[in-house]
Amino acid sequence: MRIKIGWAILLILASAVAYGGEPTWALCEQPAELDFLTPDTANTETPLEVAADEIRLEREDVSSFTGNVEIRQNGQILTAEHATYNEATGEVIAEGDVRLRDSDIILEADKGTWSLNVDGGSLDHATYFIRETRGRGEAEHIDREGNRLTDLSDATYTTCPAGSNAWQLKADNVSLDHEAAIGVARNVVVKVGGWPVLYTPYLNFPLNDERKSGFLTPSIGNSNKTGFDLSTPYYWNIAPDKDATITPRWMSDRGLMLQGQFRYLFSGNQGQFGAAYLASDNQSADGGDINPYHNEDRKQFSWQHNGRLASRWTSHIDYNYVSDKAYLEDFGNNLSFASTTHLNRQLQVAYGSKYWRFTGQLQGYQTLVEELVDPYQRLPQLVLRGHYPSRNKGFNYDLRAEYVAFDHNDQITGQRIDIEPAISLPFTTAAGFIKPRIALRHTRYELDDIALAGLSPDQKSPTRTLPILSVDSGLFFERDIIWAGRGFIQTLEPRAYYLYIPDRDQSDIPLFDTSDRTFNMGQLFTHNRFVGGDRIGDANQLSIGLTTRFIDQDNGRERLRLSVGQIQHFEDRKVNLVGETVNRESDSDMVVEVAAAIAEEWSLRGEVQWDPSGGKGSNMETVQLRYRGDNGRLLNLSHRYRRDEMEQIDASLSLPITDNWRFVGRWYHSLQESRTLESLAGLEYESCCWATRFVVRDYIHDVTEQDRNLAFFIQLELKGLGDVGHDADALLRKSVLGYGLE
Repeated sequence: MRIKIGWAILLILASAVAYGGEPTWALCEQPAELDFLTPDTANTETPLEVAADEIRLEREDVSSFTGNVEIRQNGQILTAEHATYNEATGEVIAEGDVRLRDSDIILEADKGTWSLNVDGGSLDHATYFIRETRGRGEAEHIDREGNRLTDLSDATYTTCPAGSNAWQLKADNVSLDHEAAIGVARNVVVKVGGWPVLYTPYLNFPLNDERKSGFLTPSIGNSNKTGFDLSTPYYWNIAPDKDATITPRWMSDRGLMLQGQFRYLFSGNQGQFGAAYLASDNQSADGGDINPYHNEDRKQFSWQHNGRLASRWTSHIDYNYVSDKAYLEDFGNNLSFASTTHLNRQLQVAYGSKYWRFTGQLQGYQTLVEELVDPYQRLPQLVLRGHYPSRNKGFNYDLRAEYVAFDHNDQITGQRIDIEPAISLPFTTAAGFIKPRIALRHTRYELDDIALAGLSPDQKSPTRTLPILSVDSGLFFERDIIWAGRGFIQTLEPRAYYLYIPDRDQSDIPLFDTSDRTFNMGQLFTHNRFVGGDRIGDANQLSIGLTTRFIDQDNGRERLRLSVGQIQHFEDRKVNLVGETVNRESDSDMVVEVAAAIAEEWSLRGEVQWDPSGGKGSNMETVQLRYRGDNGRLLNLSHRYRRDEMEQIDASLSLPITDNWRFVGRWYHSLQESRTLESLAGLEYESCCWATRFVVRDYIHDVTEQDRNLAFFIQLELKGLGDVGHDADALLRKSVLGYGLE
């Protein structure tokens, strides 16, 4: 068994704490009587205004104000019971319930001095409140420079509500830069529950929800894949439209890996780069297995991009590379990474107008499994689609044209031209529709290296031309019903789809990109049972489907949808993939789909396929029951089954124990293999100013492995010092459907 311990502790002995976006947590409420000024008011330059119950001229240039004193200037308001103003020096001395406020901060003290000439002053024995982070604290002395800078001596800071100091920062000096929205503290002691847990000579933290540069939470772990594993990410907020994360990762058994991610967003374009580099893998063996990449460099690179080139032109890039087939298994941390069989490499440009869409792309793959054959590369693929609806006498005209050049290192290659014009005449009313359609599909190949496929020279340029005739039709019935005391509209929607495609011998056409289509309700009403252009299935069939819906009359919400359907074949299907025989079955599987909102909190979705004449029971089954209640209550139950392939149960929940405590868990089990793929249990405490999570996870790292992994995750968030340390939180979002979506 492999044991891996993951730590996510918010505060670290580092120069900064990074913040990467809007907080995912609720902030503590501040008392309404704090009454911050609005930003518009605070940013307005105004002349000096003074109001008081009593005003006296003490001597030349010196005035005193008593009772409900209020002094306004340049977006700040100073209130006190008594104040003295020296016109010559511009100094105001205030006493008795002194309060200074603007849009960012409120300061309260027994006594304060303010200079109107330099727009700054000081307060002694003060308390303060920060609007953006809901932060508050006390300070022995506060110096204030307008609404730009605030310096606090012998100060405390917390985001917990008044009367609670679940966590508190105590520092010799705190400087708040309101323009840069950054707080800096020196000689800091952090207390949790009154106990000191950390000292650092320097710490900075955000004053709003904008991104800022700094260290993110480190992660520490241990496994026999890496040995002791330490990652210390640094977040770099380069500009409003660019940022980067640089992560040194030291693995005692393998060496030092440098990882990085760069994100950008500009003028209709967005994307990210990712890279990692390990110089000379030091691990010679993994348990009893020799490491074939010992002393070799291990690398990874990725680039994802979506952009707009010009009017109606878009671009898409998805490029992925790893230096070896075991990279994701050795350095990834979950089953989905380890189970990846191919990495996509794609460059695409597209043009879209009202009636036409053009797509051009180059696409290839990197195969990560030795036993799998490399897929064909498309170098290039050009696709043109056109749709002209409701033309002369209501006809619809459609066109799909494709050119693709298939490339492969070890197999037959070639080019394919595929053209399919179609014409249809839909008749539609409120009670139903009928749509006859005629298409002609012509395909031509120019093949290379035909000897690899055992073809003769006269088979170098095979062609195929097939008519496709279909009639799609449906009716709509509805009635009002009363069910459980509520009014509903029940619909009844029968649908019939006839398809005819004659048989053509296609055995001399290689399979470049074609496979069987997954059978489901949608396939009942498609005109090809194959995915890809190398096979067109012969058909003389009628698909019958029936759907009923129950729609709530009060709010229009669909409470229940039930569909059932089947294909009736009038002739044997002779066109198949290589090695398959003629399909003589007269009927397809019966397909049933259901989607139900059982109650406000409960929902059910499912699909079942079975052979009604074979006596074998269901061939495929997917059922999901979901509960979503108040206060984050969640329950997900699902069962997935496919005959002779897999049968799995997946259950997850999030259960509040008290107002602040919550239990989360998941059990993902393969019945066919009689083993648990993942089990997870965790406890979470969250208040408005701090949160902690403890999660235990037992899982397999690779579907082909019998060895298991045991991981522990601990996360502590002290809210307001930066929204970081999401290892446990991110794991729960992936494992428990709906977690974190309040």
